[in-house]
Amino acid sequence: MTPALLTQRLLLRPLEHEDSAALADLLNRPEVARGLCTIPKPFTPLHASAMILMVRASESQGKEFVWAVENGEGDVIGQIGLREIRPGCGRLGYALLPEYWGQGLGREALQGVLSWAERHTALTRIEADAQEANPTSRPLLERLGFVLTGRVERFSLADHGPLPFLTYELALTSPAQLHVA
Repeated sequence: MTPALLTQRLLLRPLEHEDSAALADLLNRPEVARGLCTIPKPFTPLHASAMILMVRASESQGKEFVWAVENGEGDVIGQIGLREIRPGCGRLGYALLPEYWGQGLGREALQGVLSWAERHTALTRIEADAQEANPTSRPLLERLGFVLTGRVERFSLADHGPLPFLTYELALTSPAQLHVA
């Protein structure tokens, strides 16, 4: 099960069915949707409910963790997901409402998830993508220590065609790998 995480300004908590409308609003924003390949357009609250059900099934197996990102007023302003894609390797995905960009909230939320993953999972590596045209996601990943590993084209459901993405990777040091001198 996805645990609740508290950062200085945010609460990261498991997605609930009541989040369907907020999730649909987030993922329908053109600025957000263009960086997410697997999200159909339009993305309805019914799509969001189905997504939450699928996440719950994966969470029960310990393979996926998805958080709603709440600000101090209790508003859902984003979503972060971490899914194991192969043993020891996870894929990170995230989206934040555009009106909250540039305030350090994305970095704060992602740092909370990465810190938790390092302490509580067997992941040793995390991958993430950023659309080449996305001016905020690339620097965010780089500030978090992700290293550029290449370029790929991914099919976008929202754009009905391929889009260029940059691929990134972050090495984690899990507690099992730490050695006491």
